[in-house]
Amino acid sequence: MAGPLDGIKVVELTQWQQGPVAGMRLGDLGAEVIKIEPPTGDPARGIMRISGTEVAKMRNYYFEGNNRNKRSMVLNLRTEKGKEVFFKMIGQSDVFLTNLRLDVPDKLGIGYEVLKEINPRLIYAHASGWGRNGPDVNLYSYDYTGIARGGLMMMAGERDTPPGMLSGGLGDEMGGLMCAFSIVIALYAREKTGKGQLVDTSLLGSIIALGRLILAAPAIMGQEFPRGKRAEANNPLYNHYKCKDDKWMALAMLQSDRYWPNFCKAMGLKKLEKDPKFNNMDTRRQNSKELVAILDKKFATKKRDAWLKIFREADVIYTPVQTPLEVVNDEQSIVNDYVITYDHPVLGKTTDIGFPWNFSETPPSVKREAPEFGQHTEEVLLELGYSWEDIIAFQDSGAI
Repeated sequence: MAGPLDGIKVVELTQWQQGPVAGMRLGDLGAEVIKIEPPTGDPARGIMRISGTEVAKMRNYYFEGNNRNKRSMVLNLRTEKGKEVFFKMIGQSDVFLTNLRLDVPDKLGIGYEVLKEINPRLIYAHASGWGRNGPDVNLYSYDYTGIARGGLMMMAGERDTPPGMLSGGLGDEMGGLMCAFSIVIALYAREKTGKGQLVDTSLLGSIIALGRLILAAPAIMGQEFPRGKRAEANNPLYNHYKCKDDKWMALAMLQSDRYWPNFCKAMGLKKLEKDPKFNNMDTRRQNSKELVAILDKKFATKKRDAWLKIFREADVIYTPVQTPLEVVNDEQSIVNDYVITYDHPVLGKTTDIGFPWNFSETPPSVKREAPEFGQHTEEVLLELGYSWEDIIAFQDSGAI
């Protein structure tokens, strides 16, 4: 079944994660994505060795996940023949996607002003580090610099602790999603206007959008809300607790007065329901440290599965705090295709992260695994109308 972007052709010149994820999401939605790699390849192909996590006989999961539903073509854009092929591809495509440092495309002679002359309907999408304006546009950026400068590290962790250490890739993932989202909007606008345009997204802008609610306070009021402390939660019913088996539970009862009677009953703490220290939202806030300590002791009396069973029968808002391994094995994740399984021609039956969206008539899908380096170079050139003699000449010139 065709995806919603079936028929859309994307030329991708990206590396690492932010740009490749944007292309991967477009490919999931049915777009035809051709990943152009320089003769040295996308450095992400070597990430397992770089990070010291190489596992024998395993493919690089980092590259594999970021680059499914694409074809790979080696093209040297520093040669005239390489640019000739590239420009021909651009003339037949809908989208050009890159996350190279902002000044690099112009240095290569493939900036927006050049490409829009070749194809006025082209959507030129640039996912940069810091945006297109300001003094820092050409500074290098990686995921870690983005989450640091965008405030995300100071949104994690507890008050009075150092900046929170976040697992890698969160900023790039958000940046990739934001870029793909923006490309789809630009394609929709083109349907109405007939014109292509420059699409500008960045790692910094994406992380600021992710943290919008927290950043809105200093933006609007000029005042930051401090990070909280679990042991002193303003609302003990909007907090997390450790169970007997060292697993954690999260409560999320923002309207705590509404749920307080049922919660007390479920916890076996009926005596607290009308206790003047805890019987309404304000008193629970005033005595939060004491109440959290009581709940800590109570949660520690049963394993998490036991609490889950109890809460399922009660009218309260709760969930387990899951590890990454638990998330990918969660039935709720699997049945909604947030985690998927597909047949990989090399790895066999493979589990991967699926789709954050679905469509009843044009569902997303994985149609091909991540490509080997330059796997489709000749195939793409033949589709462009070049002959085998041309391909040999390109090889001799160093263009491919």
